[in-house]
Order: sequence, then structure tokens, then C-alpha cells
Amino acid sequence: MPESKIDEIDTEFDLTPIFRPKSAVVIGLSQKNPYHPGNAMFTKNLMEMEVKTYGVAPKYKEIEGHKIYNKINALPEIPDLAVLAVSSRISLSVIKEAAEFGIRGAIIVGGCFGETGKEGKKKQDEIVKVCMDYDMPFIGPNCVGVYSPPILDTLFLPSERMTKPKSGNVAVISQSGGVLVDQFFINCAEREIGISTAVSVGNKAMINETHLINYFEKDPKTDVIALYLEGFHVGDGRKFCINARKSKKDIVVYSGGRTSAGKTAAGSHTGSLAANNLIMAGAFKQYSVINPETEIELKNTLKVYSMLANPYRNYSTMSIHGDKIAILSVSGGHGVLCSDLLEKYNLSLTKLTEKQKDDVGFLLNPSASKIAGLNNPIDITGSGGNEDIVNILEYLLNQKNIEMVLILLVPQVPQLSMSLGRDIVNLGNKYKKPIIGYVPWTPKFSLIREALELNHIPCGNTIEEAVQMAAAIKQKGEGGIRKKFSHNSL
Repeated sequence: MPESKIDEIDTEFDLTPIFRPKSAVVIGLSQKNPYHPGNAMFTKNLMEMEVKTYGVAPKYKEIEGHKIYNKINALPEIPDLAVLAVSSRISLSVIKEAAEFGIRGAIIVGGCFGETGKEGKKKQDEIVKVCMDYDMPFIGPNCVGVYSPPILDTLFLPSERMTKPKSGNVAVISQSGGVLVDQFFINCAEREIGISTAVSVGNKAMINETHLINYFEKDPKTDVIALYLEGFHVGDGRKFCINARKSKKDIVVYSGGRTSAGKTAAGSHTGSLAANNLIMAGAFKQYSVINPETEIELKNTLKVYSMLANPYRNYSTMSIHGDKIAILSVSGGHGVLCSDLLEKYNLSLTKLTEKQKDDVGFLLNPSASKIAGLNNPIDITGSGGNEDIVNILEYLLNQKNIEMVLILLVPQVPQLSMSLGRDIVNLGNKYKKPIIGYVPWTPKFSLIREALELNHIPCGNTIEEAVQMAAAIKQKGEGGIRKKFSHNSL
């Protein structure tokens, strides 16, 4: 299939059979190898998911007590989705049979296609041509598939080996199956970031990142779209950026292949062409795509965007410029560290007026007011208690020269009670300004942290995480402004 033919693929595919199928067939099972990917996908969907699941294997009548069909056209109904767990050698004939039977979508998990060179690319292109002719979109090849709870799970790993995040409002698109089940799933589960759908795209032979962001743009369960990309096929980067800028949802791209060694590895991994890192970073910024540099920044960005999508936290971020931040702390050292980190992430403290300093001192209890640091960062010291924090926080949220408050909680201080989280939440519900918390990551203080996060006030496990969340809010606002005033051109 000529390269130009593939480039003509537009975004008008119905992906519902892939992500929300009522029935599916797994093709390629083994009686000899219980760990075969097809077996894992078949039993997982049969036993754990809602999709009605069939199995096809040419030699068997049953596997592990479950009925198996020898041919696709012997199935009692036409499934919405075909999942191929067969070798590349027979994938073309299998996909033809599935298409002729009337199946409307497919996932091809096997490798040895475009990522291996010209011969593999030729086989991959032949499959694309068949699927184009039959209007049957497919994900892959060379991928782990789709996780769409509670309907479908084609990740061919046993569930007991998986750490799965809770259901939520973040859609994940990953070019690497390993990054999907490790960096995304484990981090999201650890930080209580909920996933609406996850998809491993592999070689992106037919369905690519642009098709997927357009699909999730219309998905009511998704508010944030996160991607791990190692590169684009020729011409696809521009299409992606243009469609990303049109999106009303937050789009976050974590990039692989940033270095020369990474680019080489990306080519052999998924057959992608990794672009120049500086060029792509500039393009992402211009087109309002958030592009965190580290895995930790990615996690914190997704956390804060997921929370900001809640109606109770849905304030405009376009008025936030990152130069009017207040820090409220019970520890001077925490305030110093936070101030250093703000500069690292291109944020800055607002300067309090003398009147504001006097007002803050007046709000403190007599013991704390004598020793507190009233400049920004505000250090109420260990003599401050819940009432001091709440009173000063409310005062700061009312000030026009403050657009965001970072509140650094050190619950070891005996004057602070475990009800402090709830007290802060009450103010968060009252005022339309971002509050970001820091609470040490230890079970001892989980009551404070959970009160904040269950009510959609983001909370860092470290001071730097809290600052990264503040930076992500600033970037969201800047991206919103560019979307509002930009033109659809490179």
C-alpha cells in the first residue's frame, strides 16, 4: 500500500465498536499455553468485564471449560469487535475473514509489522487496505489494546499482576503498552487519578493519536486526555496539533524519544519518527498542548486537571499568570523551600502591602503574632492553630493581588487538629480561587489529605509536587488564552 494512501486516512471513523462493544471475539487461543495472550484476554473479559465474549481457535472445541468456535463465521452472532492474538503471518487472512463477516472494529496485539522494517511494513499496509475497504477501524498492531471499564479489557496481562486505577475522567493514549500499565496505571492508582478509558496504540497503522483525541473530545466521561508519544508518522504531527488546539479538553503529552538514543529506540519500538525535541516542545506550547518533562510532573498535572474539571472547582484559569502567589505555612523552612521551587517553575510570589501584613498579624492569636513571619511566604510558626490558618486563608483569598494560595501543612504541630482539611474545604467551596495543599505523605495524616482531595482540592505529597501543580494551573490558563485568540495555522 503506498504511503500516500495511508496519509489520506481522515478522522471519520466510528470507534464505538472498539471502546464500547456489546460483544467481542478473541481470535487465537491455546490449550498448550495457558499464558498465551489470547487466553488471558478471553478469560478476563469472559469472567470480569461486561462485554459478551467469544473465542475462536481452529483446533479446539473448548478451553478451560469454555466453548470455542473454529471459525469466525461459525459464531452465533456478529460481534462488534475482533481482538487478534495471532502471528503476523496469518493476520491478513484473519482480518479479511473478520471484515467479511461484518465485524465493525478490531484490535491487533501482535508484533512483527512496521516496526521491523520493509517486509513488516508491507504486511501492515495490506491490513490497513482491507480495513479501509470494509470501513473497519483497528487499533495497533504491536500493542496491548484497550481498557474501557467496566466493558472491555484487552490488556493481555493477568489481572492479578495488574494495578488498575479507579474509574474517572482521564483518558490515556499510550504508544507503549509498558508505559501504559506501569507509569500511567500505577501512578494513577497511587494518586487516586481516575481513568475513563486507556488505549495502547502501538504502530498506529490506521488509528492514530488524532483520531483518538477527536473521539475522546466527544466522550462525556472524559475531561482530560493524556498521551505518551514517541513520535508521529509523516504529516501527523501537524494534524495532531491543529486538532488539539480545537479541543475544549485539557490535552497532556508526555514525550519519549527526546534524545538521539531515545529516537533510535523509538524507531525500533513502534516504527515512529521522533521529531526534534525543541521543535515539538515549541509546537505543543503554541497549540496549547501541555508537555510535562518528567514522570512526576505528568502525574501532578493529571491530578490537578482531573480535579479542576469538577463543577465546584471549575473557575477560569485564564486569569492566573503565576506571579501573584501566596504561601501560607506553619514552618519557615517549608516556606523557604517553596519559594525556591516557585522560581524553578517560573512562578513568583506576590508582594504584600504593609496594610496586608498588619491585617495578617491582627488575625493571628497573640502568641503566634509575636513571632510570625508576615512577609510572603507567611510563616505562622508552630504557635499557630486551625483557626489562625482558616482566618488567614480566607483573608488571602479575598485579596485582589493574590490569584492562588499554596498552603503548606505540617500536622506534627500539636495545635493543628485532623479537622483542618475539612475547614480548608469549606473555604475552597466558598471562593473561586485555586488552593493547593501540601501534606506529608504518611498514613498518619491521611485524614487531612483525604478531606482535601475528596473535595477536589489538589494536594502534593512533597512541596515540589504542590509547586508543580501550581505550574500546571498556570500552563492551563496560558493554553486557554492561546486557544481563544489563535488561528488554525502553523
